[in-house]
Amino acid sequence: MGPPGQVGPPGPPGPPAPVTITARTVERSVLRPNVNEPLTVESECLPSEQVIGGGVRAAATAPGDVARMHLQEDGPTAVGWLGRVAAVSRFAPGSSLIVTTTVFCLEVAP
Repeated sequence: MGPPGQVGPPGPPGPPAPVTITARTVERSVLRPNVNEPLTVESECLPSEQVIGGGVRAAATAPGDVARMHLQEDGPTAVGWLGRVAAVSRFAPGSSLIVTTTVFCLEVAP
């Protein structure tokens, strides 16, 4: 092992404390969704906020239908977080597909 290198320059200052991060969630449900017809759900930040993360949760009201869905898309948009889920085979009678998106928003200085 060689000798330690020189100390680098200091990094840029971080955001002023405290910062405000808000989780914004949208949930949609479809009773016995049609096969290959995606359910798209998007949660959005306010204009005064910046997207810093997010995620999608897909669920079925009948446990046996969990294997009958496919997450097609999960990711950020310019203003929020998008999730797209489709049934790959017919759900049981009375069962619903539930898709929930959450976006984490950072309040930016005006």
